[in-house]
Amino acid sequence: MPTSPRSLGFIGTIATTTDATPRPTADHAADHAASRLRRHAIASAVATALAALPVAAMAQGAATDAASPAAASDDAPTRVLDVVLTTGTRGAPRTVADSPAPIDVIGGEQLQKLGGNTALRDALSQLLPSFLTTTQSSLSADSIARPAGLRGLSGAHVLVLVNGKRRHNSSIISLAPNNQSNGSNPVDIDLIPVSAIDHIEVLRDGAAAQYGSDAIAGVLNIILKRGDQGGGSTTTLGTRHHYDNGGHDNGTTVQEAFDVGFALPGQGFLRVALDGKLQEAAVRNTDATGNFYFPVNGQPDPRESTVNKKVYAGGLPEIKALNLSYNAERSFDDTISGYSFGTVSVRKGRVGQNFRRPNSLNIIPSLYPDGTAPVYTLDERDFQFTAGVLIERGGWNWDLSSSYGLNHVDNGSDHTLNASLGPTSPTRFDTFSSRFTQWTNNLDATRAFDVGLAKPLQASWGLEHRQETYRTRSGDPLSYAFGGYVFPSGPLAGSLATTGAQGAITVTPADEADLRRNSVAAYVDFGLTPVKALFIGLAARAEHYDDGSGNTASGKLSARYELSSALALRATVSNGFRAPALPQSGFAQTSNQYNIVNGVSQFVQSKSVQVNSAIGQALGARTLKPEKSTNFSAGLTWSPSRELNVTLDAYRIDLKDRIAQTGFLAGAAVNQLLIASGFQSGQSIKYFANAIDTRTSGLDLVGDYTQDLRSRGTLRWTLGFNLNKTRITRIADNPSQLAGLGLTLFDRAAQGAITDSTPRSKLILGAAWRVADWDLTLRTTRYDKNRLLNVNPQFDQAYAARWVTDLDVGYRLNARTTVAVGANNLFNIYPSKNTVPDTNGFPPYSSISPFGIYGAYYYARVGVTF
Repeated sequence: MPTSPRSLGFIGTIATTTDATPRPTADHAADHAASRLRRHAIASAVATALAALPVAAMAQGAATDAASPAAASDDAPTRVLDVVLTTGTRGAPRTVADSPAPIDVIGGEQLQKLGGNTALRDALSQLLPSFLTTTQSSLSADSIARPAGLRGLSGAHVLVLVNGKRRHNSSIISLAPNNQSNGSNPVDIDLIPVSAIDHIEVLRDGAAAQYGSDAIAGVLNIILKRGDQGGGSTTTLGTRHHYDNGGHDNGTTVQEAFDVGFALPGQGFLRVALDGKLQEAAVRNTDATGNFYFPVNGQPDPRESTVNKKVYAGGLPEIKALNLSYNAERSFDDTISGYSFGTVSVRKGRVGQNFRRPNSLNIIPSLYPDGTAPVYTLDERDFQFTAGVLIERGGWNWDLSSSYGLNHVDNGSDHTLNASLGPTSPTRFDTFSSRFTQWTNNLDATRAFDVGLAKPLQASWGLEHRQETYRTRSGDPLSYAFGGYVFPSGPLAGSLATTGAQGAITVTPADEADLRRNSVAAYVDFGLTPVKALFIGLAARAEHYDDGSGNTASGKLSARYELSSALALRATVSNGFRAPALPQSGFAQTSNQYNIVNGVSQFVQSKSVQVNSAIGQALGARTLKPEKSTNFSAGLTWSPSRELNVTLDAYRIDLKDRIAQTGFLAGAAVNQLLIASGFQSGQSIKYFANAIDTRTSGLDLVGDYTQDLRSRGTLRWTLGFNLNKTRITRIADNPSQLAGLGLTLFDRAAQGAITDSTPRSKLILGAAWRVADWDLTLRTTRYDKNRLLNVNPQFDQAYAARWVTDLDVGYRLNARTTVAVGANNLFNIYPSKNTVPDTNGFPPYSSISPFGIYGAYYYARVGVTF
């Protein structure tokens, strides 16, 4: 079978399983700490034990357990640094130890263990110190496709590959305030079955010169399982720690994962995987304050004394999801083979919203005499199929492929109304649909040339064509119609009812988008070893977009020098780019939500407008330009023995013309523009702009240390640490249109979402103990403090650091069956409480928590192999 840039990763020494439920890996703290239940005591004990090692033991992203000696098999085969990579290199195989850039390898066994308990992006956050997710408690689609990022940047700055091929983006645009991904539509990795994944390679370095747009913070390359036999099934049942939430659901979840391999005629295989998930909602609320009903004869309504005031219904969404995948390959002769892989997903989600009280302009008493908590609904369909051929001719390895992906989402609202329509208003709406497609065609070629150096020169080149489309379609006209209903009697007599579906995002016909663009690119990539101890990598890429993004060029220089067999230095310098996401140019919507204004949570009607719309232009919006980056990194790898691996890397990412959403633009002048454009006055406007330049600086310290305890098993210590800070180096000049209205393009609250919303550091400590048929995994993570800034500094909120501990205990019943019990957030830790007064009964905890606001999750797991 011919080799290729795509196929090289599968000849490595990582433990590739054909078993959906391998023996669980285990972590265990020192004996004296295991018996203590206080969370800080356990964290302290683990840290003390690690410090007592010959050197600080560090995890390869705290995530390589499944690829490690302790996890791969009882014979402890090959160390993590010997794992052969596909990411960040082309041609001749390179290992983690040989890589000139930092790469974490996360094994499928560890993902299977964590992915059965939570979403894939949350599993990565538990394992990778530089990977963070963000809490979104009640923000429609953002609560389902949650924002995540790498090295302090957003998911929009991370390129996702599957088997080395670009994965398509979601059509869901992130509109959550106070997060790095605002305005982008990142790849949704939760739509890839965890049971299909052999391992994930995480390149923590700029790679736009190698892979193109988006690869600024790094690359996730998801490698699917191979093999023509074996498989398994894993069933996980879990629930959240009890919380008095007024009778709402508490997050009980059932997940099923299955995979199996088949032989194809000739030399080939077909691997099929399926993941299913049923998740209840989880709500964390408090009692709302104030009256729900109007007074009766000057006295409080008698219902005030009996009404349930834990009415806020937002939180962890209710989800029904099914993800399927296949991975196939077949050789036709010694020089030609074909391959294909793909995924198909369906997902339905429901997210509760804030309660609309019966004594407000948002409610029609005859429809909801006691008020209502609207529910956002999502109905999603997603697929991607890739096919290609590998050919070996004339000394070159050729890889010709085509991949097509589509994501379609129907958005709606239930238990709602458009009060401006009066008593005839529907109580359910289909509000809008969004659709994103991506068609990518690649030709890659690589070969080695003997030019008299210490090793052959590896030369690679390639061509790429990519077409992307983004479309939104307006939904039910009644969801956004202005009905003009005036309350005829009662305390609100003569008042105009609120317009628009409550707790929903609506798109009018004028807001619809229908965008398409093509890009063509060419790259070259060279790897040379002038002397045995020195490797130098050179890459360059030119790309042309047929929309306003224009032409881009990027390059990368990387080097690795071996000071000894155990110690090596490495460094990279590169520039990159990210073309504006099509939704950032084309998405427009109207919504009603609660925001903190002057220290009080207030009902705000907001509207995002397109940059080329009349109202956007009147407020200074301009055609978006690509973001451009310059990346620097330097580090070292140290592996003095097969038991100890250490990597230390410093980095700096300068990002120019970074795209972000403006703050709320409101006032009398904005109202006039709204009316002139045919919209209702009183709304706050936002749009996307190349608003800022930023500099992100940080440090990654990762590694692992394995102890052979002989008859008492194998103990593996891990540590991962990320230190990260982003600051704004320039804010774009305030457009004259805004200056003339006394408004600011990018206010203090918007700045804080970039600079202060994520923790400055993240520390992961862990230990894995395997003895006989037992596996124990203990991991504790410290998330540093963070802040939520307000336009007025008086209302800033600061949230303290937190330790969060996870435990998993597994037992092998027989050769085919394992059982396990465990807990994520074992000690039921919550973030700091909010300090801004609230009358709505919102969650009392930080809305920007990196580990969520839902407390402990307890689970049991059963795995069967065949």
